[in-house]
Amino acid sequence: MFEPIVNAIKGEFAEKAQSVLGLDAAQVEPTLKCVSGSLVDTIKKQVFGGKLNEVIELLTGNVAADASNPIMGTLSTGLVESFTSRMGMDGAQAQKITDFTIPFAVEKIVEKFKESGNSADLDGFAAFIGIDKNMLKMASGGLGGFFGNMFG
Repeated sequence: MFEPIVNAIKGEFAEKAQSVLGLDAAQVEPTLKCVSGSLVDTIKKQVFGGKLNEVIELLTGNVAADASNPIMGTLSTGLVESFTSRMGMDGAQAQKITDFTIPFAVEKIVEKFKESGNSADLDGFAAFIGIDKNMLKMASGGLGGFFGNMFG
């Protein structure tokens, strides 16, 4: 369902992870898996927590992808936690990689979204990630929102 989000960062990430972050080739794939998993998990939690509109605004490029955006902060926190718990990185290394990766990933997702030609609204975002817009709305409100707040 969230494959376009994962696919948006795959191609260029390996190159950037080595040249910008100094990761060696063996570290790239596990790092990419951690990044992808964390982004998708955090986005799902935000949607289930009732923040569908904020996610759509960010990932379609309608709002700035900077430190003032609360979703960016949540994505960053989630990735640092993933790096430290799943990969055993120390906090400083996890933060360094996150500081590069989250803006990079969001920029790539926005680029892929814009290339898709979809409208920057619920209909277009639902089409982009390959899910029915009514299911997406239901997940963001009602029981989805309830469970998201309860477990998120």
